[in-house]
Amino acid sequence: MSSTPVAAAHRTTPLGTVSIRIRAAVLAWLAMLGLDFALNGAVFAPIYLRGDPFLLAPADAFRRIPIGYLAFLLLAFGIVEAVHRLGITRLREGALLGVALGAVVGVVWALSLYSITTVAAPVAAAFAVVWLAIITLGAAVGAVGLRNTSWRRLAALVVAFDIVCIVAVIALQSLGAVPTIKV
Repeated sequence: MSSTPVAAAHRTTPLGTVSIRIRAAVLAWLAMLGLDFALNGAVFAPIYLRGDPFLLAPADAFRRIPIGYLAFLLLAFGIVEAVHRLGITRLREGALLGVALGAVVGVVWALSLYSITTVAAPVAAAFAVVWLAIITLGAAVGAVGLRNTSWRRLAALVVAFDIVCIVAVIALQSLGAVPTIKV
């Protein structure tokens, strides 16, 4: 057996169990959904309402949200698997990995879209920010989830985060601070 820190982490913790990785991925996914809702429902809502020809009409996009959330579930499992294989179980290390992965994915996604579609530069940049934020959060939550110190506490924090995101978007829309997308 190798004596690398990653191999040592796998020998001394329950980090490798499939059920722990599944729980961590589900919690990372739920956190990612809340952040996605906040980013797209508030921060980037004006971009969607401008009617960029690259984007679907809001009603069509709304109907396809489950497909996007399924994609995030697959992403969450991939992120947690990477975090697991690297032996990361601390929030800071998970977040730093997420920033590195998210920056690469976000920039590659934005540049790729910009190079082959009619997407406007601000929309491509918004996609890059979304990917950076979502992957960073997913890796941070995944790392903490792999530590498995308290599932209830982590689940409560994720649910509280999601509630704050939902309430914030509804409040901002109700106050007229951000536009409401009608479907």
